[in-house]
Amino acid sequence: MGDVLRNLQEFRKEKEKERTKLEQEHEKKKKVEKAEEEKIAEKKMPNGKEWDFLTKSEPVPEGYEERKWVSTPLAIGIYVIGQALAVWAHFGCVFFILSLILFTYWNTGRRRHGEMSAYSVFNDNCERLAGSMTAEHFERDMLRQRR
Repeated sequence: MGDVLRNLQEFRKEKEKERTKLEQEHEKKKKVEKAEEEKIAEKKMPNGKEWDFLTKSEPVPEGYEERKWVSTPLAIGIYVIGQALAVWAHFGCVFFILSLILFTYWNTGRRRHGEMSAYSVFNDNCERLAGSMTAEHFERDMLRQRR
């Protein structure tokens, strides 16, 4: 029983040390962030709003999302008729699979110039989006490691 109590006390001491260390690191980060904010303010960026593009959406240019060649009800009607003809010709599954592929292709969005993709491999220098989860983050969380 004495070993268990001793181990529990050691565990609590280690946890307390880790907690104080994390608090100190958090305070250091706050100080660094405050210093960086002061530096940015000193540089006098235009209106101090150089990062507004992250929080505010830009106006969508006309015709950006309007790529419709055919109205939706007409497209559904054409699809149903095509599917019925394909089933009649014993190619219903093939038509369905091909239509899924075409539907997926037609609904992939087009990015504006400078807009980042959700997949980092398609971005310049393989940049990740802010807040995206990586394998390193997942591994660290699974192993409960702190870096």
